[in-house]
Amino acid sequence: MILITGATGFIGSYTARAVQERGLEAVAVSRHDWRDEARYVLGGDVPELVRLDTGDSAALEALVRDRRPDTLIHLDAYVNPVGLREDPVRAIEANVEPTLALLELCRRYEVQRFVLASTVAVLPSIRYQPIDAAHPLVTPTEGPAGGFYGVSKAVSEMLALGYADAFPLDVRIVRPSAVYGFGMQWPIGVKPVIEGICEGREVQIATGGPPRDFTPVQDVAEIFAAVAECAEDADRVFFGGTGRPLTTPVEYLDVVRTTFPDAAVRAVDENADPAGVESRYRGVVDMTPVRDQLGVQPAFASLGEGLAHYAEEYRRFRGARR
Repeated sequence: MILITGATGFIGSYTARAVQERGLEAVAVSRHDWRDEARYVLGGDVPELVRLDTGDSAALEALVRDRRPDTLIHLDAYVNPVGLREDPVRAIEANVEPTLALLELCRRYEVQRFVLASTVAVLPSIRYQPIDAAHPLVTPTEGPAGGFYGVSKAVSEMLALGYADAFPLDVRIVRPSAVYGFGMQWPIGVKPVIEGICEGREVQIATGGPPRDFTPVQDVAEIFAAVAECAEDADRVFFGGTGRPLTTPVEYLDVVRTTFPDAAVRAVDENADPAGVESRYRGVVDMTPVRDQLGVQPAFASLGEGLAHYAEEYRRFRGARR
C-alpha cells in the first residue's frame, strides 16, 4: 500500500491515478478535500482520503503506525518560490520539518521506500547541460538558486539521503520542472492562457523572462508511480522534465498562436519572471535515466500537443459541471 501526502493537489491527483493504474493500492493524505478538478482526473476511481495536516505529528504517527504502508510518496509542500524568497522560517516549517517527521516515522515503522517530491529549484546557476543527478547543489559561491523554496527542498533531499545512508530505508527523489496541465492551481503562465482561451477571452503572454521546460503533469505523475516500484539498483535521483530544449516566452507565444489560431492572444512587453527567481536554475535536464530505468515515455510529442490536450480536458470538465 502506498500513502501519498498532498494527494488532493495538482500533481497529487495525477500521481494517485497513475499509482492505481499500475494496480497498486493508494491512500490519499491531505488537509484538503478532493477538488472538483482532482475528482475529474481520477474519474470513478477515487482512493480513500485521510484528512490530516502533515504538521500534526500525533495524527501523522497514528496513520503510519496503523496503516504500515510499503511506500510513502511525499508530495505535500508549500510550493511558492516567490513567496518563500525572503521567508526562510516558513520554508523550513512548511517543507523541511514535515519531511523530517515522515522520514523518522518511516524508520520507526519500517516503511520500505520513501519518495520525495523535490524540484529543479534546488540547483544553483547551471554549470553544464544536460543537467544530471551529479550536478552540484552547492558551489564555492552559491547554493540553490530557487530562493528559500529551493533551499528547503535541498535540505529535505539531504535529510532523505542521510536516512538512506544510516538506516534500511530506500529513498528516491524526483525533481519536477515547470509542470503544467489541467487542474493546475498556479494562476500564472499556462493556466490563465489556456483556460482563458477556452472561455473565449483575450489572453496575454509576456514576451520577456527566462526559457522554461514545460513538463506535462502526466509525465511527472508516471515518474512518481514508477519510482514507487522501481528496482533497488535504480538511481536515487530523477528529474521530471522533457529533456528537450527550453522554450522561450516568444516561442511559447508562437506555439499558443499556432495551436489555437482562432484565439485572441496578445503579446505584452513584460518579464514573466520579474523577481528573477527562475532565471539561474533553468536548463535542459537529462531524462535518459527516466526512459531507460523507469520506462516512462513522454505523454505528448510536443508542447503544442500538450497544450491542446489541456484545453480539451478543461472544456470537458466545464461541460461536465454544467
